[in-house]
Amino acid sequence: MRKRHSLFPRSLNWTFYALLVALILSLPAQSFAQASGQVLMGALDAPVRIEVFSDFECPSCRELYLDVMRRLIADYSSQSKVCLIYHEYPLQTHRFSRQAALYAEAVSRLGRQKLLMVYDVLFMDQAQWAQDGNLERSLSKALSKTELLKVKKMMMDPSINTAIEREILLGKQQKPPIQSTPTWFVYVKGKQPQRVEGRMAYIGLKQFIDRN
Repeated sequence: MRKRHSLFPRSLNWTFYALLVALILSLPAQSFAQASGQVLMGALDAPVRIEVFSDFECPSCRELYLDVMRRLIADYSSQSKVCLIYHEYPLQTHRFSRQAALYAEAVSRLGRQKLLMVYDVLFMDQAQWAQDGNLERSLSKALSKTELLKVKKMMMDPSINTAIEREILLGKQQKPPIQSTPTWFVYVKGKQPQRVEGRMAYIGLKQFIDRN
């Protein structure tokens, strides 16, 4: 049996230990992996983690996802270097974004592959459903009739709405609170997290990831 080694020496002053624990607990929540959100790629312990607070009805969120994050998934999905997490953050100024977020949350329970397909069609068809609210027209491109019926039934579960509320609360708890979308964070182990508001060119993000 291997001998266990403590992270702290036996002679450590317990007053100091208590202060150390208090310091750790006081660190901003964004310094650690979030338990909520949709993991679109990778694992939480990846060297680089990107967390995006996004609104399906937001044009800038559409551009960020289709032009940047989709390319990120294509280039790094076969590696274990990057974890990509999306947090649903529907803004009150958008009529149908909350409903789109609820659909996405329900679809996440069908698996990552289906979720990615739904993200694709919701963002690609944004101009259509943002006008008439016909989300099912777009969802039917990614889901079979049976799957769509299953998703609609799952949306009746209160836990779906609770999950969205939890995401919104998480965004409001950031320092400063998130006011616009997309707002996203890049975490690299051992370094301060980087906050980005809006979009950026994919080449810049790729160069940053490859350097870390």
